[in-house]
Amino acid sequence: MKVLDACGILHSDLDFSTSKYYITNSVLAEIMDETAKMMVDQGIKNTFIKIKDPKVESIQTVSDAASVTGDVNRLSKADIDVLALALECSAEIVSDDYGIQNVANYLKLKYHTTAQEGITKTYVWEKICPGCGLKHSHEFKTCEVCGTKLKRVGKNVVKE
Repeated sequence: MKVLDACGILHSDLDFSTSKYYITNSVLAEIMDETAKMMVDQGIKNTFIKIKDPKVESIQTVSDAASVTGDVNRLSKADIDVLALALECSAEIVSDDYGIQNVANYLKLKYHTTAQEGITKTYVWEKICPGCGLKHSHEFKTCEVCGTKLKRVGKNVVKE
């Protein structure tokens, strides 16, 4: 089983007839390209793609993991749903999104890229002020001490 992300669909040449796929309602809502919509609708009609949403508990597990890696503010609801459904179903994720891949690696989930190389390391991201060097939590955009725009820096590579 594979869980489809919108970018995985838009950049792929998948015909959705060789495997069983899942897609969440939030991912369906993200697809604006008419050709991709028709392809997915045909896959659903032919039962190669099933619409399924993750449980609240799985969403919380993914949100907690994304908080640890520092990806939580960079992932959309659809991204979190994709990760949560893959976690629930022990499924592979189809996505080129590096944030999804980073959290997937952290959760030891498999993923498949379609148009780009996948990530090579799993990072824990931090927000650091380039002006004064102070570390901040992820909800801040500017330094609360000096007002400088914060930088997102990959630190503490997670050992696999």
